[in-house]
Amino acid sequence: QKRTIEDTWRHVGELVHAIDPTECANYLKNAGYASIKT
Repeated sequence: QKRTIEDTWRHVGELVHAIDPTECANYLKNAGYASIKT
């Protein structure tokens, strides 16, 4: 368990690298957050 805010943010920064950019984009699109391009 993380004991400080700094440790928590450091861990979040490490987790970001575990997510593939395409997977992230697909999640945001399916959640309705993707912008509509014309």
